[in-house]
Amino acid sequence: MTIFHFLDLLGTAAFAISGALFAMNKKMDPFGVFIIAFVTAVGGGTLRDMLIDRNPIT
Repeated sequence: MTIFHFLDLLGTAAFAISGALFAMNKKMDPFGVFIIAFVTAVGGGTLRDMLIDRNPIT
């Protein structure tokens, strides 16, 4: 595992944690927390890939 791969996973985890904390603050059930965390992680990763012009977006 390279440092860049590790940082990529760390960034995705950070997006997921921020989404989960937001959902828990809104008092959602566990399924809602999972969905918000997942969407935030995927959206954040996609936005990151678009900003650094990484093609194809993974």
